[in-house]
Amino acid sequence: MRSLLAALVALPILASAGKAEARALEDIQRRGVISLCAHPNALPFASRRAPVRGVQIDLAQAIAERLGVTLEVAWVTFGSQYRAVDCDIVMDTIVDEQALEERQLRWSTPYQRSGVALALKPGATGIAGFADLGPGTRVGVQAGSLAQVVLGQRGLKTIPFAFEDEMVTAVDSGEVDAAAVTPISIGWYNHEHPDRQLGYVHAYEGEPELAWDLAVGLRRSDRFLRREIDRIVQAMLADGTVARVYAAYGIEHRTPVTTKPALVERKSRIGEEACVRIGNERDCTGSR
Repeated sequence: MRSLLAALVALPILASAGKAEARALEDIQRRGVISLCAHPNALPFASRRAPVRGVQIDLAQAIAERLGVTLEVAWVTFGSQYRAVDCDIVMDTIVDEQALEERQLRWSTPYQRSGVALALKPGATGIAGFADLGPGTRVGVQAGSLAQVVLGQRGLKTIPFAFEDEMVTAVDSGEVDAAAVTPISIGWYNHEHPDRQLGYVHAYEGEPELAWDLAVGLRRSDRFLRREIDRIVQAMLADGTVARVYAAYGIEHRTPVTTKPALVERKSRIGEEACVRIGNERDCTGSR
């Protein structure tokens, strides 16, 4: 499934949605179901087709089991569909503390560190980050992305692409020397092409503009549900569940920089928003 890097690294367009009552932990336990919004055809993130379900589904399934409820997936193709479906959680919420504080967002303890990495040709050596790329290096970037702007300002020769899968394929074929893509895209490509392993470096380390943590986004939660999700995520990190889920798709688990969710004092009823991956795009939808 083609995944847009621009939606990950560019400033997202925030969309508002109708407000709804928060769903309490006891309501979820009474129903015996917690619902997840996910794209039906977006491996390695999510897939409607068994047996390979995707990282987001597997992580959410583990959370549901520890809550003692069944996981129900609301399949959505576009970010705007979040407004029309009734789901409790979304995976891969980007943790931006300033934006979260300003918008009073609800999010869990982060479970993964990510950002803009560098995919390299097989056998490439001597490159540990963006600073090691020479001015003549052809670097594939997402058209219109923050990565394109940042690397272009540094004098690198950027080659625009529409999709991450095109970018990693271009590295393998030699069309470009490197590609600024997310680690999950590189790991999945190598998982599916064991005979053509691309090199990669976590170039986003030391690059605050191009790095982020991922957490569970809670669209309609009370404080008890948030605390329980936090407890479960922390336990899954401690016992290796999160790392095992990622490893099954060829992806390295990286320890998040942010270890706890922000505590926000609320004096009045407010709307909330969360940035989430919806297959082809990363969308920021209003909380309901």
